[in-house]
Amino acid sequence: MSKTQGLFKPRALKTTVCAVVALFLLSGALPASAINDGCVPTPRLDGSHKVTDKSLGQAVKALAWQWQPGSDADNAALSSLGTKVSVVTGNLRQIRFGVLHNGIPRSQDLRDLTQGNYQNIAAINGDYFDENGPWSAMVQDAEVLYAPPGSSSVVGMTSHKVSSRTGYRSSGTLTLGNRKFNVTGVNQLNPGPSSIVVYQSDFARPKTPRGQVSLVIKSGKISKVFPKGAALPTNAGTVIQVSGSFALAIGKLKAKSTAKLVLPAAPKYEARMSAGTIAMQGSISSKTNTLYFNSVNFTNLSNSGATLFDDNYLNVTKRGNATLRITKDNSGNLVVRDVYKYGSALRVDTGGYVIQITGSRSAAKAARFKVGDTVLLSRSYESSSNSEYISAAGRGPRVLEGGKFVWICAAHNKDLRPRSAIGWNLDGQVWLITSSRGFDAIDLGFRQGGSTTSQMGEWLLELGATDAVLLDGGGSTTMQINDPNLGWKRFDLPDSAWYRELANAFSIESKS
Repeated sequence: MSKTQGLFKPRALKTTVCAVVALFLLSGALPASAINDGCVPTPRLDGSHKVTDKSLGQAVKALAWQWQPGSDADNAALSSLGTKVSVVTGNLRQIRFGVLHNGIPRSQDLRDLTQGNYQNIAAINGDYFDENGPWSAMVQDAEVLYAPPGSSSVVGMTSHKVSSRTGYRSSGTLTLGNRKFNVTGVNQLNPGPSSIVVYQSDFARPKTPRGQVSLVIKSGKISKVFPKGAALPTNAGTVIQVSGSFALAIGKLKAKSTAKLVLPAAPKYEARMSAGTIAMQGSISSKTNTLYFNSVNFTNLSNSGATLFDDNYLNVTKRGNATLRITKDNSGNLVVRDVYKYGSALRVDTGGYVIQITGSRSAAKAARFKVGDTVLLSRSYESSSNSEYISAAGRGPRVLEGGKFVWICAAHNKDLRPRSAIGWNLDGQVWLITSSRGFDAIDLGFRQGGSTTSQMGEWLLELGATDAVLLDGGGSTTMQINDPNLGWKRFDLPDSAWYRELANAFSIESKS
């Protein structure tokens, strides 16, 4: 479980209600349909309200739907001030998912954060934050860049070790009669809405998920066709589950048609999105002494040990009960340069480290290091998802999980406010989504318009996401896109709208 942070303190009663409702769900005392009790109706993302459908390159698309102020929005159960739903979506086959920042604890608006990397295609605001920095950990290039003490709730891209039993993305081909189709996955637990997934005898469950159309292949031929789909046992043969644009054509095929399946070898790892928690674990060791730290670049210092600062920290560090200053020698080895037995507020040297220690026991251990000691530094983390995060940052609560809507509307407010969220599925598709007023306005620093949280979840389900989490919202809600014709522009609101400075952001980046 992640620690309770400032966001939830004013809502302690609602958090308790949410936990009680969740316990009733687990016990079976509350029907699953009760999750949706009290949810505000959600209008569909229909063609009549679509205002943008633009390619950003690398198979990334920018989409937007707008409900006009007044009756158009009122009749859709949206803010009478108007609602714009802005979406950028791409697939991890062609993109990377990154975290943007400009040092810690510095804040910058999304315009400045996005334009520092030419590979950025789009970006959305990130974690909740205060003057000390983000509320949760950040991971960049598989290394913990920032972490407060304790567990942090994060979302990001992982390097996931593939198991053929629980599935993976594939680039195989399926030839049925004289038509060839691209396979999207093998043995996937929760396929996306536009997919052709092959299920083999080693699938982890007794029956496959149900597609819109289902096939069974035996001995190079279609053995059975289920035009309306069926959840099938894998001992029936090779099962093909089809959803989306190819379902109609494949559903018309007849039994005994020829079938040929070509699948490449399963990868050892694949990039996946994941939401979970991580907890920092690190140490610094000499030949005779080891000191552990449980936070990185955390302004307020850990109250239960030590905090490591590197040169991503831009301010002078606070003074602990003891302090170590470490830099590299000419051979690249880390060497203790100064030991302050009673602590010192220091700025971090370029390429170096400062360790601030709190508590008398830890301070006594730090004092055993000597100037000139060569040391080894290790920083790792425990992950609730058992995956290695390549890039990650803080998140809010889950809205979707495993293809199910899990936001309990009765336990939360239903304000129509600007919202930000991230959704994804096992096919590798990722969605950045915001809701906003859509128009610039004199709002005295308080953003209005937008949607409820449950509406965000329903829209992501409609788009094809199986999992989704909330991000910071309100005045922090911001989305930028790199338009191939116009360059960088704001997408959730006009460029003239004010920006709030952010501690970090999430980006969709080109792999090339």
